[in-house]
Amino acid sequence: MLRVRLSLLLATTLLLALLGFAALAGAVFAQIQDRDLAHVVQRELDRVEALLRQQAVGEAFLETTGKVMTLQFVTRSGTVVVPAGTPTPLPLEGSPTVVQVGGRTLMVGSATWSSNAGSYLGTLRLGMDIGDDLAARRTLARSLVASGALIALIALLASLLILGRALHPLTRLAAQADALDPRDPQLTVVTRRHDEVGRVQEALQRALVAIRERHQAERDALAEVAHELAAPLSVVAGRLDALAEREGDPQVQAARDAARELLYTSQDLLTLARGELERPFELRAMELAEVVRRVAREYPGVRVDVAGDTHVLGSPRRLGQVVRNLVRNGVQAATSPAGVTVAVADEGDSVRLTVRDDGPGLDDEALRRAFDRYYTRRSAAGGSGIGLTVVQAIVEAHGGEVTVDSAPGRGSAFTVVLPSLRAEIEDV
Repeated sequence: MLRVRLSLLLATTLLLALLGFAALAGAVFAQIQDRDLAHVVQRELDRVEALLRQQAVGEAFLETTGKVMTLQFVTRSGTVVVPAGTPTPLPLEGSPTVVQVGGRTLMVGSATWSSNAGSYLGTLRLGMDIGDDLAARRTLARSLVASGALIALIALLASLLILGRALHPLTRLAAQADALDPRDPQLTVVTRRHDEVGRVQEALQRALVAIRERHQAERDALAEVAHELAAPLSVVAGRLDALAEREGDPQVQAARDAARELLYTSQDLLTLARGELERPFELRAMELAEVVRRVAREYPGVRVDVAGDTHVLGSPRRLGQVVRNLVRNGVQAATSPAGVTVAVADEGDSVRLTVRDDGPGLDDEALRRAFDRYYTRRSAAGGSGIGLTVVQAIVEAHGGEVTVDSAPGRGSAFTVVLPSLRAEIEDV
């Protein structure tokens, strides 16, 4: 989600900034602390060296500073004479330096040890235990890191809340865009805003208006073409039908069948173009088996099986369109009309219509896209790809469902299930 990503980005940026600040503060603190400790060591060395020159017997060599200090007098040969018995001298360092000695962290410095006459006797070496100072430094670092993490967590929670409120209109806009009806995309105005969300909303509104205008222009053009085709095709189909019945010429019959196909296709186009599938149908009690028999007579050889009461509440014209489109598809796919069987059966609360053919069947892609508008595998043979789209829309408008079962090499079976008239009456 955008809100989470932005919040994480903000919190991460803040955390990095805090860690950077903590690292810088720690480095500055360590530098100041090292400088102060070195100053203390050097000051003590200078004071001891001055005391030795003045022979201030009885005075304390080291001031009480609260620090644990070790002062050594080391001869030129490297032997510790003060304090006596010390086996190992401190490291010789020209300037105060942090070293590890015997498991302790010391800041060690050195100075020249000379006699009153000015002769060189050895070196003065001073070591100051800075373990507590380093512990304080580590405590400060941990505190800075912990406080930075806590501030980043609080910033993350606050940014989630603030960004959630700020992005809520955009979330609603996205939900509405996702639920748009492709046939008539309408967007409810979320809110009037004068920011980026408002500009996105206005741009989407303009795009949807353009899409609706384009859809309407396409529908108008399609309706005009379909209407212009329907009238002459009706005349041609009627004349060819009369000639086929009178003469029985196979070529005339083929021309009649082709004219019928074009006429039915133009009717499907006109149905889509006028938006008739989006308007409620005039329903009445009817027997689906009568529609099936009437359509089957237009395709001699198609077998019809009827079982039980097949009365439904529907539009005879539209359900006739459903049966005709399914039978047409079956005849076109089958080896002959005899390879198509139309079965209508009473199943109690529903009436089942099945159109089965012995054609080549459908592959996975064709099964997945069978009811998509303008999808057809017979484009080279003149398929329009709208017949099954019309079937699905009409069946769903009747409260039913259409499915297809097929596989390559074993034909196809299109099944329509509609509520029976008996079930419709019981529901009232």
